[in-house]
Amino acid sequence: MKIGLLFCLSFLFLGSTNAQEWRDSVQAARNLYKQGEYEKAIKKYNAAQKIAPENIDLSVETAQSAMKLRDFKTAEKFYKESIYNEKDAYQKSLKTRNLGNSQLAQKKYDEAIETYKDALRMNPKDEKSRYSMSEAIRRKKKDEQEQQKNKDQNQNKDQDQDQQNKKDQKDQQDQQQKNQNGQNSQKNKEGDKSEEGDQDPSQGGGKDSDNKSKLSNKKVDKMLDDLMKQESFTRQKGRGEMGEKNTTKSGKDW
Repeated sequence: MKIGLLFCLSFLFLGSTNAQEWRDSVQAARNLYKQGEYEKAIKKYNAAQKIAPENIDLSVETAQSAMKLRDFKTAEKFYKESIYNEKDAYQKSLKTRNLGNSQLAQKKYDEAIETYKDALRMNPKDEKSRYSMSEAIRRKKKDEQEQQKNKDQNQNKDQDQDQQNKKDQKDQQDQQQKNQNGQNSQKNKEGDKSEEGDQDPSQGGGKDSDNKSKLSNKKVDKMLDDLMKQESFTRQKGRGEMGEKNTTKSGKDW
């Protein structure tokens, strides 16, 4: 009898101690939330939840701390837990709306829209859910327009770049062709000079060579004519002198 009584008293004492402990943890978490220490508050809420009675759900407060911390993914997780544990339809609709808010903050527009629809099915008079759903639809449309605009701009940039690449390639080909033509022209000129310099003098040297040959022949002819005239003149002079000598010898002028 005494042993049973002591066991009951010990159980009550432990239960009272545990109850006080989780209450203190919850109060500490709430104080941290008020002070803006949201990360520490989340840790305290998690610790308090582990020792709290089964009917105590701290997931909403934990999710709110995560929302303040802008950790929307963590908030989404705890809001889903709060919806799962909620039995009251009205409270469940409010928590569903909060879940939609966490999804909207992550730009999960399609999921947020469906979540707001679920909240409105549970509570058709919830104007906040209705407004939030309209906002999700508006943001989705705006985001799609911006994505399409960026896509069009990227396509235009790609097209401009392709055109520029084609132009650069054509300019390069034109320059290569120009250089090739210049090289061929230079080779042709060098070939012509080489042919002129390699011609056999005995075979003539073209028009210039013919003209030089003609000039040389004329000089030779002239020189021959001059020599013949000189020789003829010399002969005539010699004959004249001979005649004068003969006259002197044969005739006496006395």
